[in-house]
Amino acid sequence: MKESVAAFERRTGLRYAPAPELRTLARPLSPRNACPTLFRYPGPEGQRDHLRGSLRRLAPAAREGVWLTSDPRGGAGQPSAVRLFGIVALLEPLRLSPCAGPERGTYLGANLPLRGLPGVVWVPPSLVGASVPWDRLRSEDQLRRHAGPLWDDEKGRVLEALSRYLEELQALRRAGAPGTQRPWCATPAPARRALLERYGVRPAWTAA
Repeated sequence: MKESVAAFERRTGLRYAPAPELRTLARPLSPRNACPTLFRYPGPEGQRDHLRGSLRRLAPAAREGVWLTSDPRGGAGQPSAVRLFGIVALLEPLRLSPCAGPERGTYLGANLPLRGLPGVVWVPPSLVGASVPWDRLRSEDQLRRHAGPLWDDEKGRVLEALSRYLEELQALRRAGAPGTQRPWCATPAPARRALLERYGVRPAWTAA
């Protein structure tokens, strides 16, 4: 949901107050500045945990801030992973007191605990590139209406795929395989199969 800092403070009674650490890396918003819906892909483990309802924060707890994007496709971060596993939307992003980042569409917000934080919802892959009125959405129920009756089926398929994906990566690590320069899901399938075969790892996700 897109709203100005002043409107957010009137609506919620909360203060927009970025921490000093965030202010040194990004530009605080003025009362008139409007912040759009923001998004974050928290990595495959984080996405799995979010779908299970156990994700605690959008970034490691030791970090003061979390980088966010206004692009539901993930911006320049993890486009391949977002197309496969979806992304997390912050429908009330000003609760994280985000500051505008140095690159267009980037923001740096407080890395707050997610428990009890309203408007933190999963965006299924089918909606990542769809025409969704993000500026007007405030709840998961509103987002679900755009996904239709197949929301829960898609969630189940993505959670299963993430489990296989992580199983495959863990097996490669146990076999001593080196890490790849790009995310595993962005590595071409022939290269994945070759590495799996070289280290004697049975495909779990690549074979699907």
